[in-house]
Amino acid sequence: MPSRQLVVSVHDVAPQTQARVERLLEMLTAIGVRRRSLLVIPNFRGEGSLDTHGEFCGWLSDRRQQGDEIVLHGYQHVAVGRPRNAGERFRNRWFTQDEGEFLSLEYDEAFDRIARGKAMMERAGLRPRGFVAPAWLVNDTGLKAARDLGFQYTNSYLTVGDLASGRTYWVPSLVFGPGHLNEDLGIGLQRRLAHMLAPCPSVRVVIHPPCVDHHMRVARVLSLIESQLRDREPVTYLHLLESLRGEPVDAPRHRHD
Repeated sequence: MPSRQLVVSVHDVAPQTQARVERLLEMLTAIGVRRRSLLVIPNFRGEGSLDTHGEFCGWLSDRRQQGDEIVLHGYQHVAVGRPRNAGERFRNRWFTQDEGEFLSLEYDEAFDRIARGKAMMERAGLRPRGFVAPAWLVNDTGLKAARDLGFQYTNSYLTVGDLASGRTYWVPSLVFGPGHLNEDLGIGLQRRLAHMLAPCPSVRVVIHPPCVDHHMRVARVLSLIESQLRDREPVTYLHLLESLRGEPVDAPRHRHD
């Protein structure tokens, strides 16, 4: 596998966003990105388990068979609990639209939510290997819960974390949508950042479903992705992790505490 890689991940995938996500995936396929990581919310805003949506689950299974990866993305994607300090209040206010679900949870609460989401996806015949908290807002106890539930990796805005080994890899992101990050100014800033990230062996592009509602903006996002494809191979997070480890994800791991 080439050393220079690109992960394109689509966040907030749920029955309620499926139509937008399908349009987005069609656009990505057209420019040559046929393997994507789809971050799926198992109980979108508490509106019902995804495994009760047979057509949606069938579509996810088909996407996986076609090469996409299914990732667990929180549980409900809404904030629960109360920020415990000024740092958490700042992150919940400015890094997300009140969706920091795992920002302030104790271990048992985090474990319960991740376990319920995992069970919903497994009932649907899906087996996610990665867990990513909404807006990447998760504390150490939440990460421990994800590791204890068998998840292999997580990520943040700048890194990919191997939960089995405890190693963290520098894999920065270009992020598009929702909110101000989907505006023209935000896209312009991300384009400048893309030039700065050129030396990085691996980078990520993160897209949210609302991007497809703005034709000119999504065209600029796709153009930026195409520029990354000139010397990078599109891979999923799982493929990236295997490349970083130098072995398949299901190989025995020896974690050092």
